[in-house]
Amino acid sequence: MADWGLIFSGAMVVLRCTQTLLRRLHQTPAEDAPGSSTVLGDWYANIPWVYRKPLVLAVSARTLLPVLLPVRDPASLGPRLAATLGHMLTALGIPAHQVEEEQRQMAQIAFARTVSRQILGTMNDFDRMLDPAPGQSLISAALELAEAPCGPIGMGSPDRVTLNLFDVVRASSRLT
Repeated sequence: MADWGLIFSGAMVVLRCTQTLLRRLHQTPAEDAPGSSTVLGDWYANIPWVYRKPLVLAVSARTLLPVLLPVRDPASLGPRLAATLGHMLTALGIPAHQVEEEQRQMAQIAFARTVSRQILGTMNDFDRMLDPAPGQSLISAALELAEAPCGPIGMGSPDRVTLNLFDVVRASSRLT
Protein backbone atom coordinates (compact mmCIF):
# COMPACT_ATOMS: atom_id res chain seq x y z
CA MET A 1 0.00 0.00 0.00
CA ALA A 2 1.01 3.63 -0.49
CA ASP A 3 2.86 5.59 2.16
CA TRP A 4 0.19 8.26 2.67
CA GLY A 5 2.61 10.49 4.58
CA LEU A 6 4.42 11.20 1.32
CA ILE A 7 1.42 12.49 -0.61
CA PHE A 8 -0.23 14.78 1.94
CA SER A 9 0.90 18.00 0.33
CA GLY A 10 -0.80 20.31 -2.12
CA ALA A 11 -4.09 19.59 -3.82
CA MET A 12 -5.91 16.52 -2.60
CA VAL A 13 -9.24 15.10 -1.57
CA VAL A 14 -9.96 12.71 1.30
CA LEU A 15 -12.46 9.96 0.52
CA ARG A 16 -13.88 8.66 3.80
CA CYS A 17 -15.14 5.18 2.98
CA THR A 18 -17.24 2.67 4.87
CA GLN A 19 -15.49 -0.60 5.75
CA THR A 20 -17.44 -2.34 3.00
CA LEU A 21 -16.10 0.01 0.35
CA LEU A 22 -12.54 -0.01 1.73
CA ARG A 23 -12.50 -3.81 1.47
CA ARG A 24 -13.86 -3.71 -2.07
CA LEU A 25 -11.22 -1.13 -3.06
CA HIS A 26 -8.45 -3.12 -1.32
CA GLN A 27 -7.39 0.07 0.49
CA THR A 28 -5.88 0.55 3.91
CA PRO A 29 -7.19 3.83 5.32
CA ALA A 30 -4.85 6.60 6.40
CA GLU A 31 -4.92 7.00 10.17
CA ASP A 32 -4.62 10.78 10.27
CA ALA A 33 -5.58 12.18 6.89
CA PRO A 34 -5.60 15.98 6.66
CA GLY A 35 -8.63 17.86 5.40
CA SER A 36 -9.30 18.11 1.69
CA SER A 37 -8.16 21.15 -0.27
CA THR A 38 -11.37 21.17 -2.31
CA VAL A 39 -14.28 23.61 -1.91
CA LEU A 40 -16.60 20.68 -1.17
CA GLY A 41 -14.25 19.24 1.47
CA ASP A 42 -13.92 15.57 2.33
CA TRP A 43 -16.17 13.01 0.65
CA TYR A 44 -17.94 10.07 2.27
CA ALA A 45 -18.63 6.96 0.21
CA ASN A 46 -20.54 3.71 0.51
CA ILE A 47 -21.93 1.00 -1.76
CA PRO A 48 -25.71 0.97 -2.19
CA TRP A 49 -27.31 -1.67 -4.39
CA VAL A 50 -29.78 -0.58 -7.07
CA TYR A 51 -31.54 -3.20 -9.15
CA ARG A 52 -28.98 -5.78 -7.96
CA LYS A 53 -26.07 -3.64 -9.14
CA PRO A 54 -23.56 -2.04 -6.79
CA LEU A 55 -22.96 1.69 -7.06
CA VAL A 56 -20.73 4.13 -5.23
CA LEU A 57 -22.68 6.82 -3.42
CA ALA A 58 -20.29 9.64 -2.55
CA VAL A 59 -21.45 12.65 -0.50
CA SER A 60 -19.66 15.95 0.09
CA ALA A 61 -19.04 16.52 3.79
CA ARG A 62 -19.71 20.27 3.45
CA THR A 63 -22.88 20.33 1.36
CA LEU A 64 -24.08 16.70 1.31
CA LEU A 65 -24.11 16.85 -2.50
CA PRO A 66 -24.53 13.22 -3.65
CA VAL A 67 -22.66 11.69 -6.59
CA LEU A 68 -23.46 8.25 -8.01
CA LEU A 69 -21.11 6.16 -10.10
CA PRO A 70 -20.60 2.50 -10.99
CA VAL A 71 -18.34 0.46 -8.68
CA ARG A 72 -16.27 -0.99 -11.52
CA ASP A 73 -12.48 -0.57 -11.70
CA PRO A 74 -11.56 0.42 -8.13
CA ALA A 75 -8.20 1.83 -9.25
CA SER A 76 -9.92 4.59 -11.23
CA LEU A 77 -12.39 5.63 -8.52
CA GLY A 78 -10.69 8.98 -7.87
CA PRO A 79 -10.63 10.20 -11.49
CA ARG A 80 -14.16 8.86 -12.10
CA LEU A 81 -15.45 10.65 -8.98
CA ALA A 82 -13.86 13.92 -10.17
CA ALA A 83 -15.31 13.49 -13.68
CA THR A 84 -18.80 12.66 -12.42
CA LEU A 85 -18.69 15.54 -9.95
CA GLY A 86 -17.81 17.80 -12.88
CA HIS A 87 -21.00 16.72 -14.66
CA MET A 88 -23.03 17.30 -11.48
CA LEU A 89 -21.60 20.78 -10.86
CA THR A 90 -22.11 21.74 -14.51
CA ALA A 91 -25.73 20.56 -14.32
CA LEU A 92 -26.20 22.76 -11.24
CA GLY A 93 -24.89 25.77 -13.16
CA ILE A 94 -21.49 26.17 -11.49
CA PRO A 95 -19.15 28.14 -13.81
CA ALA A 96 -16.71 26.01 -15.82
CA HIS A 97 -13.58 27.53 -14.25
CA GLN A 98 -14.79 26.62 -10.76
CA VAL A 99 -15.69 23.08 -11.87
CA GLU A 100 -12.24 22.64 -13.40
CA GLU A 101 -10.51 23.95 -10.27
CA GLU A 102 -12.50 21.59 -8.04
CA GLN A 103 -11.54 18.67 -10.29
CA ARG A 104 -7.88 19.78 -10.30
CA GLN A 105 -7.91 19.81 -6.49
CA MET A 106 -9.11 16.18 -6.61
CA ALA A 107 -6.01 14.98 -8.51
CA GLN A 108 -4.67 13.16 -5.47
CA ILE A 109 -6.92 11.03 -3.29
CA ALA A 110 -6.38 9.70 0.22
CA PHE A 111 -8.60 7.01 1.67
CA ALA A 112 -9.72 7.28 5.28
CA ARG A 113 -12.38 5.90 7.61
CA THR A 114 -15.70 7.63 8.12
CA VAL A 115 -15.93 9.88 11.18
CA SER A 116 -19.38 11.52 11.00
CA ARG A 117 -22.51 9.62 11.95
CA GLN A 118 -24.65 12.50 10.66
CA ILE A 119 -23.24 12.16 7.16
CA LEU A 120 -23.60 8.37 7.29
CA GLY A 121 -27.23 8.88 8.34
CA THR A 122 -27.80 11.17 5.36
CA MET A 123 -26.22 8.56 3.10
CA ASN A 124 -28.62 5.96 4.48
CA ASP A 125 -31.51 8.34 3.77
CA PHE A 126 -30.26 8.81 0.20
CA ASP A 127 -29.93 5.04 -0.18
CA ARG A 128 -33.59 4.60 0.85
CA MET A 129 -34.72 7.40 -1.49
CA LEU A 130 -32.68 6.13 -4.44
CA ASP A 131 -35.10 4.64 -6.93
CA PRO A 132 -34.03 5.58 -10.46
CA ALA A 133 -36.48 5.01 -13.26
CA PRO A 134 -35.44 2.42 -15.85
CA GLY A 135 -32.97 4.09 -18.19
CA GLN A 136 -32.49 7.13 -15.94
CA SER A 137 -28.89 8.33 -15.81
CA LEU A 138 -26.97 8.25 -12.54
CA ILE A 139 -26.42 12.02 -12.86
CA SER A 140 -30.18 12.59 -13.08
CA ALA A 141 -30.83 10.27 -10.11
CA ALA A 142 -28.18 12.08 -8.04
CA LEU A 143 -29.64 15.48 -8.98
CA GLU A 144 -33.02 14.28 -7.68
CA LEU A 145 -31.42 13.23 -4.39
CA ALA A 146 -29.70 16.63 -4.20
CA GLU A 147 -33.09 18.35 -4.01
CA ALA A 148 -34.02 16.64 -0.73
CA PRO A 149 -33.89 18.74 2.45
CA CYS A 150 -31.27 17.45 4.89
CA GLY A 151 -31.13 18.00 8.65
CA PRO A 152 -27.33 18.31 9.00
CA ILE A 153 -27.37 21.38 6.71
CA GLY A 154 -30.32 23.10 8.41
CA MET A 155 -32.97 21.43 6.23
CA GLY A 156 -31.40 22.96 3.14
CA SER A 157 -31.07 20.93 -0.02
CA PRO A 158 -27.57 19.84 -1.10
CA ASP A 159 -28.01 21.42 -4.55
CA ARG A 160 -28.84 24.86 -3.08
CA VAL A 161 -26.16 24.66 -0.39
CA THR A 162 -23.59 23.72 -3.06
CA LEU A 163 -24.62 26.64 -5.28
CA ASN A 164 -24.39 29.03 -2.32
CA LEU A 165 -20.95 27.71 -1.34
CA PHE A 166 -19.56 28.23 -4.85
CA ASP A 167 -21.13 31.72 -4.99
CA VAL A 168 -19.32 32.61 -1.74
CA VAL A 169 -16.03 31.26 -3.13
CA ARG A 170 -16.54 33.22 -6.38
CA ALA A 171 -17.38 36.42 -4.45
CA SER A 172 -14.35 36.10 -2.16
CA SER A 173 -12.00 35.49 -5.10
CA ARG A 174 -13.21 38.77 -6.70
CA LEU A 175 -12.28 40.63 -3.51
CA THR A 176 -8.67 39.43 -3.52
